[in-house]
Amino acid sequence: MGREQTRVRRSLFRLLAGGWVADKMSAKRRDGRLLCAACSMAVAAPAIFFALNQPKRSIAAFMVLMAIGTMTMFVYYATVYAAIQDVIEPRLRGTAVAIYFCAMYVLGASLGPLGMGMLSDHFAHQAMAVAGAGAMTETFKASGLHNAMYAIPVLAVLASLVLFAGSRTVEADIRKQERSHG
Repeated sequence: MGREQTRVRRSLFRLLAGGWVADKMSAKRRDGRLLCAACSMAVAAPAIFFALNQPKRSIAAFMVLMAIGTMTMFVYYATVYAAIQDVIEPRLRGTAVAIYFCAMYVLGASLGPLGMGMLSDHFAHQAMAVAGAGAMTETFKASGLHNAMYAIPVLAVLASLVLFAGSRTVEADIRKQERSHG
């Protein structure tokens, strides 16, 4: 089995596990799905932060921490998509998910790599300037990318806060939707 197949299988497992946990939580609490997403992002942020802080030769510790971080970030997908379905009336669910996907792919998938690249270049040039070097090397580029990756836990914390805030209103939103179609 190739590395790509292994990665895809792990991603599928994470999505399924996240969906299962979110469904269990939402059976007990109406805000369960968004709380599950908020908690998963809250776990991902320090895991990725500490992974990035590992010394150069601490490959196993880096891999474990980064795996925990990325694994818990995958929970977001199953929980948020289901929460959208919970609060939107049936006839508008397709449109709501389409708008959500459009925003996520335009902002995240399209502009995210551009932003990360710009941040990486900024930190690479900064490292080059601090070293007093006249030419960009792979070492400066690696340092720039490493420093830019600290944006990931920051964004995970922000996502966690937004999801937690959303969980505070989701019960009222679900009730409103049920009353209108009850």
